[in-house]
Amino acid sequence: MAKKTHFLVNPKSGGGSVGNNWESISRKIENSIGEFEFQFTKAKGEGSSLAKSIADSGCDTIVVIGGDGTVSEVVDGIMKSKHSKKVKIAILNLGTGGDFSKTLGVPGDVELALEKLQAGKSKLVDVGLVEYFHEISKSMEKRHFINITGCGMAGAVVRSVNRSSKRFGGFSYYLGSMGNVLSYKNKHIEMRLDDGDWVDKKITTIAICNGQYFGGGMRVSPNSELCDGFFDITLLNDWNFFYKAYYSKNFYNGTILTSPGVESYRCKKVEIRPVDGQEPAIIDCDGEDIGLVPMTVEVIPSAVQFIV
Repeated sequence: MAKKTHFLVNPKSGGGSVGNNWESISRKIENSIGEFEFQFTKAKGEGSSLAKSIADSGCDTIVVIGGDGTVSEVVDGIMKSKHSKKVKIAILNLGTGGDFSKTLGVPGDVELALEKLQAGKSKLVDVGLVEYFHEISKSMEKRHFINITGCGMAGAVVRSVNRSSKRFGGFSYYLGSMGNVLSYKNKHIEMRLDDGDWVDKKITTIAICNGQYFGGGMRVSPNSELCDGFFDITLLNDWNFFYKAYYSKNFYNGTILTSPGVESYRCKKVEIRPVDGQEPAIIDCDGEDIGLVPMTVEVIPSAVQFIV
């Protein structure tokens, strides 16, 4: 294992289970690797600044204990560090969804994950950069992501789930989806891929994918690869109530791309903007509702190292 390893822990991950069970979790880590250094994140977004500081200090490996949101924040922080190419990231997947970990192949068992950490085998993974409208600052802001971003009903679901207790774990996302089937109104957007022509669309959801899964186990992009230098796009067109209620099951059985009204693309850059006078879509970025369209998304190939 690397000489300088730091654990970054989100105690609120898994609906608070990480913080509630930290004594037993830390004991397992100590039994596996001996004494270790760690920090708790105390607020949403703090993982990014902490990860940058840790990377700048010369740390070799940052171990993330948490879910997709925490991993995403750490990636964002490392990408802002001058040592971004040198720092390896390991995951102990103890969050609500763990969707990125599924594509990466991180085991859900803590002991197995610690064995992989000690082995130290790593892989370069693409990172996404999204520019978006921030509702509080009323300005365009940027952040990195590692798994999936997009907008539409998925953003509305994430917003409702993040305002809940997440007491049902990954199933919380399914419940959030069902709650939005009746109430969600599809959004009118314009989009273009790789600086091509603008196309007018009315969408239920558009997912811009580096990984394959989102929403607590929904396989939205079965063909995505983490290190191919491309995004895979899954676009659900103007689904009516029946389509939303009936075909949503295809997210779980891996057949969403063959469902009616679904389109898929591969590209390196995506731009989305609302149609004038229409309500803008909410953005989902690695399980966080970060803002509203307009948004521009670009891939950064082979940007960070993950221990696998």
